[in-house]
Amino acid sequence: MKSGLILLSVLLINGCSGLRTTDSTFMAHAENFNFMFLQIPGGDSQERAMALMPEGAEIDTLISTPDDMTSFLGVLNRIIGLDYTTINGRINPKPVDKLPQTSFEL
Repeated sequence: MKSGLILLSVLLINGCSGLRTTDSTFMAHAENFNFMFLQIPGGDSQERAMALMPEGAEIDTLISTPDDMTSFLGVLNRIIGLDYTTINGRINPKPVDKLPQTSFEL
């Protein structure tokens, strides 16, 4: 019984962030577990997800849970809940110089 509670506690307080990419798209995410205004692993999930975005990427959608003290859902989520942010978008290819390169001099 005790090991089950320990395992459940570890699973509940686990927060993560990550990035998935293809050649032209990306999806970044970050999560926090909230318990009595303590955020685990801590920090703003939106800032952590934004930091994972590829360079030169454009955001198509950004979904984030309320994480404020001005709304009922924000307060309730900070007492006990999950805080998450998901960002989806496109990766812009770097421009390529299409002028031919020559080594001839006149």
